[in-house]
Amino acid sequence: MKQLLKNSALKLILIFILLFGLNLYAHADIIKLVVKEDRASCTGVAPQTCYQVKYKNSKNWELFYDQIEGFKYKPGYRYVLQVQRTKRINVPADASAYQYKLKKVLKKYKVQTKPVKEDGVWSFVSKHKWNLIQLNGITQENSPAFLIFDADKARFNGYAGCNNFFGGFEKTATTITFKQIGSTLMACADERKNKLEGDLLKLMSDKTFRYDVADQTLNLYLDNKLVLMFGMSSLD
Repeated sequence: MKQLLKNSALKLILIFILLFGLNLYAHADIIKLVVKEDRASCTGVAPQTCYQVKYKNSKNWELFYDQIEGFKYKPGYRYVLQVQRTKRINVPADASAYQYKLKKVLKKYKVQTKPVKEDGVWSFVSKHKWNLIQLNGITQENSPAFLIFDADKARFNGYAGCNNFFGGFEKTATTITFKQIGSTLMACADERKNKLEGDLLKLMSDKTFRYDVADQTLNLYLDNKLVLMFGMSSLD
C-alpha cells in the first residue's frame, strides 16, 4: 500500500511538472529583434540606458526596457537576434509582462556612426548630460554616473556613483585632458557604486584621452582602446 501511494504521488508530481511546462510553452513565442548599435537614455523605475530595437513591423527605433538573457551587447555593432519571448504568469510590480531569452544571433555587423562636425562639438557637448554606459570595456547597467561640461569655462562636474565630482579640462580638436579632479567625501555603503566611483576617478585623473562624438555617444580612448563611453541625455 505504501509503495502504491508513493508511486501515485510520484505520478502526480510528474503530471504537475508536465502541465506546468506546457503552460509556460503556451505563453512563449519566437520573435526577431534588430538591436541598434548605440543605447539611448530612458526612464523606467529610475533613469537608465535602454536598447533601441525594431520588431517585425517597426518603422522607427523603439526603446527596449528589458534585458535579454544570454545576450552580450557590444556598442558599435548592430544585431539581428532570434529571441524567445515568454509571457509571465504572475507579473511582479514594475516588471515587464515578458521575459526574453536569446536563441540565436542571426547577424552582427559594425556600424560606422556619423561624427558631429568638429566646429560644433563642444557647443553640442555642453548642451547635454552624459551618462556613463561603458567603463574599461564593461557595459554599466543602470549606471548613476554622469558628466556635464561647461566648455566656456573649461570645467566639468558630475556624479561618480556615491559622490559629486568636478574639475577642469583642456581640449584640442582630438584630445581632452582632465585636471585637478575633486569630489565630495560622503561614505558609500553600496559596494558596487563604491567600486564604480573608484574605478572612474582613477581612470579619469590626469590622463589625456582621444575623443569623438558620434550620434548620441561621447567616446574616450587610451592607446586607441575605447575605455569610456557616455550616452547623451537632457540637462533637465
